[in-house]
Amino acid sequence: MKRKSFRKKPKRTTFLRIFAKAMIIPVVLTIMLGTAVYSFGRGYIRSQSEKQNESDFNGFVRTIEHESELENIWNKPIEFGLCVNASRVISTEDMIHNDNTGFLIGTTYDDPYGANAMWSFDDSGNIIFSNRARMWIIIRFSADPDDRCYCSFDPLVFDIPEMNKLFKQYFEDVEENDLNYSFELRSLYLNRDKNQMIPHELVVNKYKCSAFLPDSFDMDDDRAVDTETITINADEEGFELVEFTYPPKPNAYPKGSFNAIWGVNPVKFDEIYDKYKQTTLCEMYRKGKNSLSADVEEYYVKNDLNENRYGASGVISVMRIDTMNKHAVAKYRLIIIAFFVVSTLIALMLSLIRNARNKAQYAFEDYQRALTNNLAHDIKTPLAVIGGYAENLMELRRDSGSEKELKYLSSIMNNVAYTDEMIRKTLKLSETEQIKKLNRTKVDIKALAERSAEKYRTALEGRDIDIRISGSCEVSADEDTIMTAVENLVSNAVKYARDGGDISITADKKRLCVVNDVAEDVDTKDLLMPFVKGDKARSDKSSSGLGLAIAEAAAAQNCFGLKIDCKNRKFTAMILF
Repeated sequence: MKRKSFRKKPKRTTFLRIFAKAMIIPVVLTIMLGTAVYSFGRGYIRSQSEKQNESDFNGFVRTIEHESELENIWNKPIEFGLCVNASRVISTEDMIHNDNTGFLIGTTYDDPYGANAMWSFDDSGNIIFSNRARMWIIIRFSADPDDRCYCSFDPLVFDIPEMNKLFKQYFEDVEENDLNYSFELRSLYLNRDKNQMIPHELVVNKYKCSAFLPDSFDMDDDRAVDTETITINADEEGFELVEFTYPPKPNAYPKGSFNAIWGVNPVKFDEIYDKYKQTTLCEMYRKGKNSLSADVEEYYVKNDLNENRYGASGVISVMRIDTMNKHAVAKYRLIIIAFFVVSTLIALMLSLIRNARNKAQYAFEDYQRALTNNLAHDIKTPLAVIGGYAENLMELRRDSGSEKELKYLSSIMNNVAYTDEMIRKTLKLSETEQIKKLNRTKVDIKALAERSAEKYRTALEGRDIDIRISGSCEVSADEDTIMTAVENLVSNAVKYARDGGDISITADKKRLCVVNDVAEDVDTKDLLMPFVKGDKARSDKSSSGLGLAIAEAAAAQNCFGLKIDCKNRKFTAMILF
């Protein structure tokens, strides 16, 4: 029958060890998630790049070939839509949704090193329309929605040093320095016929933004990191000076809105254009991909155009995308770090719960051990008195007492001796389990086995049992505790070996193996638990059921294991080093 109160106790552990083991799963899962996130993110950006490039390209082709009604009504240049679309390379709203409640994490994968260059050309290869960067503004002259004008400043048309410097600094700050701009255009020179403008008085505000949230800045925030006012005096034919009311008022006209630099970085546009302009005379439809590196790719689409009023004969669209750009990587890391922090907190919580349970269990075990030790010590004194009285009575009645009286006295003395031995071994088991500091030295295991076996030579010869000791082994261990383990295994083998059988003790660098012949196979399932004797042969008064438990505790103190087995009437006990 199993004795649940004496089941083998696991080795005590600390909170740090519990937490370290618990962190294995979060670390492994985080690595797996990180691999998946990077792989999914890169694949998502690639697929969306190609789709978006084709979508923008097809829209551009339709606009040229069919002429948008809104453009004709509002006098809206084709380049305006091109430049606005080029401001964001990849939209990920389907992947990470922004519900306009202030949660801005991951609304776009803006690629500061990428570009979406698009242009149409005539039969001579000259550019008709393009999304090369310009400063755009919508001027409203009255409350009438139709009374508006879309116009832009193009640095290719007007060579103005102040604006050239502004364009150069703008793209450096936005792409490399995590700055964003807002503009206050207070007055400008306007050419209505050509939809062209030259800034007159322009206030530039710079704001710090985050790599995680590239669009997270407030134009109304008075904490701009830098403010600059640019004044340009131009004398261009066909231009008139237009002044806006400042500060803006709801019903004050004329006024401007959406004044910003839209479009592709001029340096990148020119680089891409120089690379692909020679491919304008191509077949009717063609698309493809060029890999610039493991992370940077270019998706291109080229097409000839049907006859149109602009004289454009073809269109080229090239999207350059870096799947490992800093904004994308920042978001990858945010997802991974968030997962790791959450999983770590879960592991920490579970570890704290387990540690609290362990402390309660250890406290109860200590209480049990203390109670057992106290009871054992308290019982030893009256037991010794009983044994002394029994011996005295035996001496007094040895000659005059009846056979029945002497038998009773002998039984009392035997039971006292058995109980005293059980108490001694119980205290030995408790003492062995509580050893904390070991004096490790090189110990000759074979020599210990020979020393233990020598005590039983006479008894073994009387029972016609042959004992053999072979092998050679030295281990680093505490000699006293390992001697306890070896002595108990040898004693167990001698006690339960069948008469006329053999005992074999073998030592090598991996184990000490003690094998003895038994009369019949023994169920070893619970034999390592205290007070478990296994079968009838082990249930006599000479057995306490503590020998193997003591051996296991002594082996465990030296970080060794004990394994027992019984097959084909051979009982095997091994200390595994």
